[in-house]
Amino acid sequence: MIRLILLLIIIFTTASQPAPYHIARDGSIDPFLVAQTTAMRPDRITDLMREPWDRYTMHIQLDPSGPRLSGEITVQLTNRTEVEFDTIWFHLYPNHPNFGGRLDVTSAQINGIPVPSRTLHGDTLIGLSAPHIIAPGAQAIVTMTFTARTPSNASQRTFGAYNMEAGVWSIASFYPILARYISGLGWDTRPIVSRGDFTVSAIALYDVTVEAPTDWQLVTSGSQHEHRTTADSRQLARFVSGPQREFYLAALQGLRQVSVNVDGTQVISYVQSDDPTAGERSVAIAATALHAFNQRFGAYPYAELEVIQAALTQFYGMEYPGVVLIEQSLYQRNDRLLETTIAHEISHQWWYGLVGNDAQGEAWLDEGLASYSQILYYEMIDVPAQAQAELEAFRAVYRRLRERGGDAPLATPPSALSNGRYVPVVYAKGALFFHTLRQHIGEDAFNEFLQRYVTTASYREIAGPDLLHAAEQACVCLLADLFHDWVVSAAAVDIP
Repeated sequence: MIRLILLLIIIFTTASQPAPYHIARDGSIDPFLVAQTTAMRPDRITDLMREPWDRYTMHIQLDPSGPRLSGEITVQLTNRTEVEFDTIWFHLYPNHPNFGGRLDVTSAQINGIPVPSRTLHGDTLIGLSAPHIIAPGAQAIVTMTFTARTPSNASQRTFGAYNMEAGVWSIASFYPILARYISGLGWDTRPIVSRGDFTVSAIALYDVTVEAPTDWQLVTSGSQHEHRTTADSRQLARFVSGPQREFYLAALQGLRQVSVNVDGTQVISYVQSDDPTAGERSVAIAATALHAFNQRFGAYPYAELEVIQAALTQFYGMEYPGVVLIEQSLYQRNDRLLETTIAHEISHQWWYGLVGNDAQGEAWLDEGLASYSQILYYEMIDVPAQAQAELEAFRAVYRRLRERGGDAPLATPPSALSNGRYVPVVYAKGALFFHTLRQHIGEDAFNEFLQRYVTTASYREIAGPDLLHAAEQACVCLLADLFHDWVVSAAAVDIP
């Protein structure tokens, strides 16, 4: 009720502006948008009014015995371009070989009319042919049914975030995800490169109902809005996301949870039950990181943030909106790698989550800044020796890259960073660029840059020139030469 009152206040205080998005034609409040307030901190409900984002509504049935799932998805989208659409494209990420599973669209309609489709790049893209041209400014409602399956115990050979193992059924990117339309370029129909992060998507609102056996605990992006048990002893849980880049879903069995409230956000850590201290340790790290980044970057706007101990095996961590996955073996180590990894992945809630970028084209924008956030984290919790150690590690990695002649501009797409160059360029050189920027413009301007960057770019997709503009505004100076030497070219820059 309190959230509905807050939403009403927002609507009426902005009544002088057009508000077709949250008020229906008969003057009633939009129930879809009201439900979304569950996912937001009360002081950030106004964020829901920023844009008339596309909307996903899904009904999913989970069958852990497969493991497989089926569902129906409805996407309400608007043509925000100046060109007509005759085809609408969606990514089918699980069909990439690295996922080791499958996602099949079994039927498709646009505005209630069955439509033909075609696929590209090993069925990782599906194009739906519109029955009528979708003009600029027009809306379309796309409905699809689909089935998907994930592998089991496959983290040593496939992408661990799409896998059932060690009590975690992680079902990342399980549904058709609307491709971005890039002005001047068209639909993003590039083949998926497995180097780095897979998903490139725009902000949308999600309303997802999941049916599953009652002995599985559901964890998703956003927050649970409704829950009930059916007559046949299955659970029906409805989740809403707030404005997010994608929707993550997991089902857990045998894990225990520990939670704490941080600045109005519930932080929950899910850990395997064989380590009695893992939950407290991991939730304490997550809480500390969230509070530190709230102070440094600007407030995390959502009601929940969840950390899951999972069998990732081939990588240390993976970020999704409101959820981060951490490799299970890190919980048994005595060094700071667990802490560093959790801090890195939580910083991605800003660098990827709030401020979006093309992970398949300019991965340094989020990974470089998330890597540098490791240093900022240790500085903010007053562990300067570890902050210096993180910086020295990035220096060593980048120095070795240059010694073997492997340097490349930060703007190099991941597809061009073969032979072990992806991590040294994107993570190490990326972090060192932000350290150089900080030294060049000074502490006050760097802090201003971080805050301004989040404020102006939240819920958007940015590119390198947008970051340059934000930095130049913060320092009231010109940074084109520095940007060119690090980002555009592979000049022999000084290692800071």
